[in-house]
Amino acid sequence: MFLVTLQQTAILLAFILIGYFLRKKDIITEGGKKVLAKLLTFLFAPCYTASSLSKIINVGELPKYGTIILAGLGLTIFCIFVAIPLANLLGKDQLQRNILKYGLAIGNIGYFGYPIVYAIYAAIGGEALGNVMRAEMMMFCLPMTIAIYTYGYAVLTKDVSGDALMKKRTTKEKLSFLWSMPMIGMYAGIILGLLTSGIGFSLPSIVTDALTIAGNCQSAPAMLLTGAVLAGVPFGKLFTSWKPYVIGVIRLLAFPLVVGAIFFVIHLCGVSGETFIRVFKLSVIVSAMPVGMNVVVFPESAGQDSTEGAKSCFISYILALGALPLVLTMMDLVAKLFV
Repeated sequence: MFLVTLQQTAILLAFILIGYFLRKKDIITEGGKKVLAKLLTFLFAPCYTASSLSKIINVGELPKYGTIILAGLGLTIFCIFVAIPLANLLGKDQLQRNILKYGLAIGNIGYFGYPIVYAIYAAIGGEALGNVMRAEMMMFCLPMTIAIYTYGYAVLTKDVSGDALMKKRTTKEKLSFLWSMPMIGMYAGIILGLLTSGIGFSLPSIVTDALTIAGNCQSAPAMLLTGAVLAGVPFGKLFTSWKPYVIGVIRLLAFPLVVGAIFFVIHLCGVSGETFIRVFKLSVIVSAMPVGMNVVVFPESAGQDSTEGAKSCFISYILALGALPLVLTMMDLVAKLFV
């Protein structure tokens, strides 16, 4: 597990550096950054979600999914409420506080978490186990996904002069995330999985293959976009601010440590079993993800400055090279104590 995690983190970090130098050479133009952001939001991410969920959602396992979703809701609420006071403490202005509120609360579950979970467990138990763990993580992260497109979007597109975009919108506009393309991809994947397992329905292979191909495109463009945004900052200055390091340490080490400790106490109270272990692993994995890419994608797609968010992403991925393999290896060892 240690080597697989290290390898995947290193690959994605390499794409950030490639994006940085492509922007410096003007191969990725200023307009190209916005195109990448739109493609990620409206094509690659929804296709990835629909394809992955449709392959594993099963009518007979609905009760298990309910437990997983509730656990994900608990973690989402915990992370957001812990992040708010920390952001107010560490941020010197409203812009930094907004970045901190999102960066501390929500890690990169989509562009990094799902691919790395699949890679780790496919290496351990084959493609079938990789698909199961990835789909269960998607269900676990459903509440966090909703939080990303409501709370997260409002925070990251907020006018630092004081007027929030969400306050200017009608109720219908505030709820528009429910029919956004990423959410539609989730609905489609769940419905297709239920139809397939329930009545044997299946889409033509040309459609499923197209969804898979498009979905597999999401990770690299997200990292290239981060690097392209970082190109607006002199390379040396990427390392000079101390706040991105604090965000990275809290996200990659402090959060999973606290979450793991909570589960250990729960286990000492007599709770165990396969579902408990699975929820424990998902909770630690999600809480240990580096800073979410939407600190770059959302501001860029809305025409806002995303430099501070990109710096936090970059530093968190560097720290992840050492922290993630360590945390996930320790998680696996602790999980064996719960058997």
